[in-house]
Amino acid sequence: MNEMQLLNNTIDLIGDDGTLEAYNYLVSNKSELDVISSQVYNFLYCLAATSEKKDEALGWLEKAIVENKLWYRPEVLEDEDLDTLREEDRFKTCCGLSEERYLNALKDTRTLCTWKKKTHDGIILSLHGNQQNNEINKVYWDFLKSDHLQVEYIQSEELDSYQLFRWEDNGTGPDQLHKTLEKIEWGTYEQKILSGFSAGCNTILRTLKEKEVKCDKIIMMAPWMPVVEEHVIEIIETLKMKGIEVLIICGKDDEDCLPQCQLFETKAKELDLKIKTYYIDGLGHDYPENFQELVLSFLV
Repeated sequence: MNEMQLLNNTIDLIGDDGTLEAYNYLVSNKSELDVISSQVYNFLYCLAATSEKKDEALGWLEKAIVENKLWYRPEVLEDEDLDTLREEDRFKTCCGLSEERYLNALKDTRTLCTWKKKTHDGIILSLHGNQQNNEINKVYWDFLKSDHLQVEYIQSEELDSYQLFRWEDNGTGPDQLHKTLEKIEWGTYEQKILSGFSAGCNTILRTLKEKEVKCDKIIMMAPWMPVVEEHVIEIIETLKMKGIEVLIICGKDDEDCLPQCQLFETKAKELDLKIKTYYIDGLGHDYPENFQELVLSFLV
């Protein structure tokens, strides 16, 4: 079980009776992971705090920040789930250490791309989701490497927490992606594909709408794309004008992303955009088991 699966299972256990069951599940199963990331610690101390386990919550927070020297963007520790801890000196100490490290990290943050040189005729550039990074993204997309296609990754400059990054809904993503494409000889490739997970998809659509960027296809997995709520017609017309084909894969249990996908699909079909959609039974905000099969069939 990987981290995304563990956290999604944990979320599924949060119910009307509170978070205790979810907390106990995460504590019991965290040993499945090789590394406990800043995101997992965030789940642990938030769930402990909302399960009336204040001392355990403070302990997880101290383990993350004091012992393991992790940090979070300030908004994370402003979560109302942590209100019961806010007056504790231990909590204030952790917040101070975290903010200091965050501000130091801000000084050096930059967009990172794995591309070194052109090695194939085709390229796919993949964008991670929020609270992810290039290494996490590689696990899901590296299968596309082939004799004719090189797979590269772009990591956002926008910080989430220690070694984890995000694409803000209205952030600098389009500028980051556009500048990266200029550096990697994007226009020289015969086949050009952009792919993304979750918030990475929003950045792809914003970039195609706002910038002089072209590609042949886009693959959007569990796409979080609030940009379509106000600009769906403009986006679809832009994609159609640029001759871009679209693949969307979304879980039927992905409550946040599913309505956006359905809106996009409806308008795309009305405007005759080339689009393929898959809605997966029983899947939340995650990759389906047959992800590779669905993507490869789209690329044929």
